[in-house]
Amino acid sequence: MTSPERRPEEKRRRIGVGAPPAAILDDVLFGEVLPRLPIKSIVRFRSVCRAWRDAVDGGAVARRRLELSRSSPPAMLVIPREDWDNNLAERSAELNFYRLLLADGGAPAGDAAAAAAELVLEKALPGAATVTHEVVPTHCDGLVAVATRDGEVFVCNPATRELVALPPGTPSVRDDAYAWGARPAAIAYDASRRSYVVARYFYREFHEAKDANGGNFVLLKCDIGREVFTLGAGGGGGWEVTGDPPHPIAFARPVCTRDAIYWCADADYQQDDENALVRFDLRDRAFDVVPPPPGADMYSDEQHVAELEGKLYYVDYVDTAVDVWVADEVGVGRQRRPEWTLRCRLDFGGGVFGSGEAILPVADDGEEMLVAVDYRKLYRYSECTKSLSLVVDMAKELVYQCEDGSLLYGDGDGKFFKHHVVPYVESLVSIRGRQ
Repeated sequence: MTSPERRPEEKRRRIGVGAPPAAILDDVLFGEVLPRLPIKSIVRFRSVCRAWRDAVDGGAVARRRLELSRSSPPAMLVIPREDWDNNLAERSAELNFYRLLLADGGAPAGDAAAAAAELVLEKALPGAATVTHEVVPTHCDGLVAVATRDGEVFVCNPATRELVALPPGTPSVRDDAYAWGARPAAIAYDASRRSYVVARYFYREFHEAKDANGGNFVLLKCDIGREVFTLGAGGGGGWEVTGDPPHPIAFARPVCTRDAIYWCADADYQQDDENALVRFDLRDRAFDVVPPPPGADMYSDEQHVAELEGKLYYVDYVDTAVDVWVADEVGVGRQRRPEWTLRCRLDFGGGVFGSGEAILPVADDGEEMLVAVDYRKLYRYSECTKSLSLVVDMAKELVYQCEDGSLLYGDGDGKFFKHHVVPYVESLVSIRGRQ
């Protein structure tokens, strides 16, 4: 029989009153205090001790910070790159990342600009590495993968200033035939393996010729492969070849939802003239072909897909307007399919459509949607008024400030730029460390 003197102690133990104060403090510190601090401050706290470093790099702090960032208003990165039509292979030794800041309503207030570019990171590439002016950036959970025209892939976390050049992948024989473009790579989180991966495709063989009328190209022979690089301490340090895609892939930017990576099939070489999206299931590491929205067209030299908050968007170019579709993925595993709903029609009135190959949604809260056009302009669509208005002409209005204090203008001094706008979630995700 338990003595009366011991009963209060047992009661305290049952309700947790006797829990070690240090454990409670750690839960509060790592779960609520540190994750709410600026990223720069959190990174400095890594040096306190090994437990804090582990929590920041891939533990409780990193996970909680990512949750908080996802629930915050959407942010956007701008990556300016010189745009030389006749020399896309020109190279530079740094990558610059800017946060795009918009004024309320997206319109100037007095002398205030409609948008500003805040420097997040100006990073020299590792070693003697350089990067072509022509790039294709993709984003996932604060990590940005930058694929170049010459086939290199760089991965950067602008918030933590970590930048890694991935080892060379399998050479692609098609690059020389399409010297104007950069072969894109996709970055994604593989939840089944708890790791971030970068995926790219390559051509072992590619032969085409003009048809009998001397007009369209006909694909004679194609052998396309796909490879995946696993980031972090658990990766093998090299590219892993997976199954082959079922179609040639277009140079459009791929996107990642929570379960899969979507690529646009090359419309010039699709069988039976059917438009298709190529879906790569992250769990099974297997390909499938899924349809775009009903009646949608697909063009090999234009951007079609985007991802916002885990949802797949599709842009269908219609005369002087574009239809924006959004999909919910339904089904299980490889049977998952996008179920499309028309989000809105953006009517540019003939003034913008056709000026470039990129009209992509970059933010959408259901009431307003921001759309990047031709790597130069940002528009706002209002669901209430069904109208479209210009927010900022990045080529004329944005001024980028470099770390040395010098200013970089959108266009000027005989230079022209592509302003790559990428949806962005600030995070502590490590490229090399534990994930």
